[in-house]
Amino acid sequence: MQNKEGDWTLSPICRWTTDDVWEFIGEVVSGERETYSDWQELMRIYSDAGGTSCAVVSDAILDGMSKKKVGKCGARTGCWVCQQAYDKSLRTMVEGDTRYHYAIGLVRFNEYLRSIRNDWSRRHWVGRTVKAGYLCVQPDTFHPAEIRRQARMLMQLDHDERLRASREGEAPRFEILPLEMLIAVDAFWSLNGLAKPFSIWADRKMIEEGSRFDIPDIQEVQETPIPEARFLHVGDQWESSVWDGLRDVYREGLLEDSGCAPTVGDDGLWEIETQMSFNIDPEAACMFEDYEVPYLLDLYKQGVPPGGVTAGVKHYLGLGTLTVSHSQRGFFDLAMRRTAMKDRMGLTYDYKVEYLLAKSVRFADLSPEGRAAWSKKATTASAQVDLF
Repeated sequence: MQNKEGDWTLSPICRWTTDDVWEFIGEVVSGERETYSDWQELMRIYSDAGGTSCAVVSDAILDGMSKKKVGKCGARTGCWVCQQAYDKSLRTMVEGDTRYHYAIGLVRFNEYLRSIRNDWSRRHWVGRTVKAGYLCVQPDTFHPAEIRRQARMLMQLDHDERLRASREGEAPRFEILPLEMLIAVDAFWSLNGLAKPFSIWADRKMIEEGSRFDIPDIQEVQETPIPEARFLHVGDQWESSVWDGLRDVYREGLLEDSGCAPTVGDDGLWEIETQMSFNIDPEAACMFEDYEVPYLLDLYKQGVPPGGVTAGVKHYLGLGTLTVSHSQRGFFDLAMRRTAMKDRMGLTYDYKVEYLLAKSVRFADLSPEGRAAWSKKATTASAQVDLF
């Protein structure tokens, strides 16, 4: 067939049923056909995933179970974070054979997410869209404290897997957060005010020095209706100063007479290095780890002033460790302004949901312009005006 790009592709089994595939594999295993593989590893994985001695039976069982769920998943090999369907196959594998014990932590993390996903106290209640001077206050993604907690758990799993692989003389079976990902995570935490600048390096150092962030066993929180939306006045489009965006008065003043001073473009933003898309160069990442991380750990200990939470992402961009597309410069500038203002309002990495709710108002208490702008968030209860 010819695809949308005009390339001709060959799909030799596109009209085969699942039974046709298993029949072919069975003929290979029995010696009736010769192919590039004996399919023994495939048969083993499917057998173990279903907890039976027969791969075909296991696949049939898992396929039958999946049709009762939205996930439509049979044997699941790699979907350890997915919450669409319960990962019974991976649980069966780690319980049935010691060769899969390296994945026990992945199963535990999946179950942890399942346990907390309906816990509104672990959610981020600060919206980003501003309408009529207000933003929406309602559970959305995970709370910054919860996001950092989960990152620590994942780094702990990576650390434990490296130790296990070293003891057994083999390469690690997985790496969830490689070096480039650590840099990206820390930069986005700073960009959105989810953690103090360079928190990821402090957490990694703690783990390397013996601190543990194990995945807890907690009772699953049952689903309840999402709390009604409230609203917080922040002004028009996150009012802030020019220095809150893709600028830094300290860096520019310190390097003013040097050859590495930031260049300010006609739009008033730094002329940072750009590429076709968001990118972290592996070589630059290694140099960053060797020469910058010790210094950044000292900066982390010093803390950050109000509005300074975005210093981390500015540091990565200023060094060229992190590059973005040219069109993303404006997005990063706006995000930094928004985050700096939230930081001054006490609504970043360590805010308390109770504090936020106390500062917000119900839909009925909005101005006429606010009610018109946020009408889709109104409910029968929230739109009622208090009579007394």
